[in-house]
Amino acid sequence: MDITADELKGMINEATKANIDDAFKTREDTLVKSIDDKFASFKPVTEKSVDGKERMATFIKAVYNKDNAILSTFRKAMTESTGSAGGFVVPEEFTAEVYRIVEDFGLIAKMATRITMGSDTMNIPTLSTSVSISYPGEALAGTESQPVLAQVQLLAKTCVGLTAMSNELLADANVSVVDLLAQLFAEAIAGEVDSQGLVGTGAPFTGILGNASVNVVTMATGFNTFASVTLADLRDLITQIKPWALQGAGYVMNRTVWAIIQKIRTGGTNSGDFFGASTNAVIVGATQGMPTATAGFLWGYPVYLSDKMPTTTGVSTKFVLFGNLKHIFYGVRQELSVDTFNSGSVGAINLIDQNMSGVRVIARHAIAVGLPTAFAVLRTAS
Repeated sequence: MDITADELKGMINEATKANIDDAFKTREDTLVKSIDDKFASFKPVTEKSVDGKERMATFIKAVYNKDNAILSTFRKAMTESTGSAGGFVVPEEFTAEVYRIVEDFGLIAKMATRITMGSDTMNIPTLSTSVSISYPGEALAGTESQPVLAQVQLLAKTCVGLTAMSNELLADANVSVVDLLAQLFAEAIAGEVDSQGLVGTGAPFTGILGNASVNVVTMATGFNTFASVTLADLRDLITQIKPWALQGAGYVMNRTVWAIIQKIRTGGTNSGDFFGASTNAVIVGATQGMPTATAGFLWGYPVYLSDKMPTTTGVSTKFVLFGNLKHIFYGVRQELSVDTFNSGSVGAINLIDQNMSGVRVIARHAIAVGLPTAFAVLRTAS
């Protein structure tokens, strides 16, 4: 078939145009996809993408102003696990910040074994007595033994904190207010958890000093004040603990007691050097390490200080403990919840009269001594 020059030229032009159109279409598709991808990477600014403290400030103002439109973005389903009156759950960032400060201020929250509770009551099996072995001799039966199991019960209780703040402060809530609230709530929680875990007497939790199964070392007759404590007394605490429980163990006491111990002298009360001044010191690196930092080492074991430990001397008074705080069980049933109210009273403050609002924080937790024999406490003489 013969093709004229004009026909050949027309065919080339059509092919060229088709190729150019395809090329432009491909380039256009690629460009559009690139633009779509770029826009997809930009998420709209929502309450979830705002900084955590700004979210909390928004939350506080919304609770105070009863702004349901904003609260609906924070509110979770009201269930048994949310115990506050309004059912408002504190944003996760604020809860995390509070518990971070709690661990900075509290020994129990930082060092105990933390357990998430799925209900108000949790029973935890523990080993009371282990198995034994024997060497029966040839052709003789061995002695049978059985492990004895015990049970520790965690029973969650509701912890409530109340404080009054001016309406202007709540209405104008900003990041500074959030920091203040976090600090106040966290210190209050840390202090109460330490109080219950260390010295609780059963209302509502029994701590180490109040547990009847914890090993006790009693100071010699006539040594019935904190000031009469000796290094030998403190050394005896170590021998009360099974070797398997010594790893991670340390002393816990009030700072006033630690000050007394640091002033014990090698040559008696009024002569000689401090024990901490000798080359092979019993007391090493002594400081006033508060609140959860090591305050030094005693007989090679770390010393921790807590203002919740006894500071008032007396006869038959337990005032120093030794052991690993991981053997305390700290059960968490409900994380923090918070709401506000603008009527009634907080202590002696009449909220309406003084143009103030009450802020209430609620948490539900449980504390129990998991292995009492892993601890020893020092007691003054009767």
